[in-house]
Amino acid sequence: MKILVASEKDIDELTQVEIKSKIDSIPECTEEYEIVFSSRLYRWQTYFTGQSPQTSKPERIVLKAVDNNQIIGYIAGHLTTRYNLDAEIQSFYVLKKEQRKNIGTKLLTEFLTWLTDMDARSLCVGIKPENKYKAFYLKYGGQFLNEHWIYWRDTDQLSEILSILNDKNSPME
Repeated sequence: MKILVASEKDIDELTQVEIKSKIDSIPECTEEYEIVFSSRLYRWQTYFTGQSPQTSKPERIVLKAVDNNQIIGYIAGHLTTRYNLDAEIQSFYVLKKEQRKNIGTKLLTEFLTWLTDMDARSLCVGIKPENKYKAFYLKYGGQFLNEHWIYWRDTDQLSEILSILNDKNSPME
């Protein structure tokens, strides 16, 4: 498995991963419009061209986890003005069959490396209150800003937690 920077040529596959992840992992909190391929594709097109979201700054990245030439997960994020924080996770999915293999942790770690390069020190992510995957963010020290948003005031602390957990999950050599 490799973590690579995604590009506009990956939009179709990113859209497929997003939809499949929502259907398989969080059907109970996914609205029908959220799994319509054409609208999700358009959302990715506007994201890659910097047209969305409104609170975003131009600096953004999409990192993809690739195994056997297939995208199995991704994280997309950008610098922001939302809630007076520095950065935001826009979208973050790992295919259900690939979960619990440390892929999400590796994607988040690589995203934090990018944030450090961008001198971003705080981070937020929007998540539906009923989404069970909020536990992933809370495990890494995220705190509720409100019922729809989780944040970290200090990404250095998040990096430290990830480093400790990555060391714990790494096979001994």
